[in-house]
Amino acid sequence: MNETNPWNTIPLADYELHMQHKDVGQAKLLNDLTGKYLQNNKPENILFLGISGGNGLEHIDPDLVKRVCAVDISSAYLEETRKRFGNKIKQLDLVNADIGSSTVSFIQADFVWAALIFDYVDSKRCFEFINDNTDPFAKLIITIQSNNGVQSVSKTGVESIKSVGSIFKTIGQEDLKTEAVTFGFDCVGSEENFLPNGKSLCTYEFSKRG
Repeated sequence: MNETNPWNTIPLADYELHMQHKDVGQAKLLNDLTGKYLQNNKPENILFLGISGGNGLEHIDPDLVKRVCAVDISSAYLEETRKRFGNKIKQLDLVNADIGSSTVSFIQADFVWAALIFDYVDSKRCFEFINDNTDPFAKLIITIQSNNGVQSVSKTGVESIKSVGSIFKTIGQEDLKTEAVTFGFDCVGSEENFLPNGKSLCTYEFSKRG
């Protein structure tokens, strides 16, 4: 695995402290969004891209799902997710992979959760990875960050998190939808949620054409 990627240098505790900071507010919002879209779609085979420490997995109903595949570039993040949820979700399969380079198919998911992934990974490679790991009629939820003129990495006192600023990129909302179409995904819904620091998270629901 690519040890030079900044995500392999940031302790999970630092990342979660940053995301939970009162001026950032992303951890709770992403958790709420995860619960909302899981409830709306009730998927059986789920793919989480960039699982970090498992935020949102508590919304999984083990009695309803067949398989949950959670991917992350950091083996340390995956190990903590295993400690937190391994005994609660027996169908949980944790995969250490780089979405930006992997060509392996791990699952044929009917639901993909991709929150704050496209901001850090080449979008073409990300869509290719998703297509390799979804069934013909999958739902895809993508959340991207809109800075609204605010710097990409908020000041929270967590120094290690600053390193990801080197790979963060702003995703054009219309560009994302246009590229999704070329990979067989049509946008069927969207929402924008504003954060305490003036940024916002834009969430898009896509449906695969089959």
